[in-house]
Amino acid sequence: MKVFNILLLVLLTTGISNAQSGVSFTDSRAAAMSSYLTASSNGVFSIGKNPANLALQSDHNFEIATVFPLPNINLFVGNDFMTVNDFNYFFSGEKNAVGETVGKFLNTSDKQKFKDLFSNGTGITSNISTILFGFSVYVSPKIGAFGISMSDKFAAQADVPQDLISLLLDGNTVERQYDLNGFDVKSWYLREYSLSYARELTKYFHNTFKNITAGISFKLIHGFGYLNLIKSDTKVTTRQDYSIEIRSNNLINSAFSPSFGVVYDFEDTTKSSSVGLFNKPAGTGLGLDFGVSGKVNDIWSFGVSITDVGSIKWNKDVAQYTASGNYTLSDITDKSLGDSLSSAFSGDGKFVDEISSSLPTALHFGVGFQLDKFLKGNFPGNMLIVVGVDQGFNNMPSNSTKTRVSLGVEWVPLSWLPIRTGVSLGGRENFHWGLGFGLDAGLVEFNFAASDFQSIILANNARKIGLSLGARWKF
Repeated sequence: MKVFNILLLVLLTTGISNAQSGVSFTDSRAAAMSSYLTASSNGVFSIGKNPANLALQSDHNFEIATVFPLPNINLFVGNDFMTVNDFNYFFSGEKNAVGETVGKFLNTSDKQKFKDLFSNGTGITSNISTILFGFSVYVSPKIGAFGISMSDKFAAQADVPQDLISLLLDGNTVERQYDLNGFDVKSWYLREYSLSYARELTKYFHNTFKNITAGISFKLIHGFGYLNLIKSDTKVTTRQDYSIEIRSNNLINSAFSPSFGVVYDFEDTTKSSSVGLFNKPAGTGLGLDFGVSGKVNDIWSFGVSITDVGSIKWNKDVAQYTASGNYTLSDITDKSLGDSLSSAFSGDGKFVDEISSSLPTALHFGVGFQLDKFLKGNFPGNMLIVVGVDQGFNNMPSNSTKTRVSLGVEWVPLSWLPIRTGVSLGGRENFHWGLGFGLDAGLVEFNFAASDFQSIILANNARKIGLSLGARWKF
């Protein structure tokens, strides 16, 4: 199997057919407020954001998040370029004279329209995360708070060079060079086991803060799947005689859990799959989160955290594909061109002992403002306003080196009905508008969110969608 081709097909199918593109949030409250909630997460949902918030006192000291009564699932998938309407226009076919659906022939105008779709970006993203089990317990100010969680995360992203679209549509244009160096593909499937601890440090800073806490999380990472286009340097030149010269220098790393039974195209063997809840990891790693959270007074709060410091070593069923060299293609039929491009990108594969990948390390800073406290009770219900800044340090899946700034609001007009919204700018996806609500039944809290609410409004003109739901038990 050509791993690169399979992943690209999955990414294109996910991104185009769903008309989406996005970012991953770890719970519905954060998704609705479009914020990492570095200063304002609480209880079991602090794990993975800012472990210091575990030690914030509340009306309940013990929380559980699991698949019952509602699984905690966060989904965000899509692309930068194609809506549902665009997909239907180009790929759903058309009726012929006898009413049969046949493939659509693209004329010159249609080809230009298709190329114009990519003028605002060529990114494709899929992020899915779920909390399989988690709990947090607050013991006392002196002893502190503890948390444990087990969560799964799938992330995939790709950037397709615009010249690739032109090549596939106009491959017989003579004396033209197509630069495909902008190709980028990353994907992984991870399971994260986290042990967290936090406690108050107020006695050391009582002259400055009303309350201050610090926390740390230790993570064991099991990697079940990984693919990364490490190096991409491919150029395609069409000659005067209509032949095509391909020059490539690409490197692709991949690894898959032995439980998946993946057979590479260079293997002469058969394997069986045994997929279950606990699969054999293809790689393992260690990670670290650290955070500080505090209150200046009843109105202002702040938080800062650094998450996912660490790496993963992949050492089971690890393959490396290398494509390097120049060759000329004289027959430029569609099939031979596609096969040649595939070979130019993915090349020849072999097993290697071990490869390493970084975790999506990021720095988060947030400030919270309690409006109802500022107005001294002259406000209907409670309202929290949060501002956050997130800065990733690498471009691993679900991460970005582009700074993201967010503004979120949570209004609780009734004690059992929090209403949330927020916007963010920057990051890989540039803009998000989240909207959601919760239902607090006392023992159980339910949360729902659309992390890209504008996509629901746009319907078939949307390119992305983000949905989130979940619950937690509170004792």
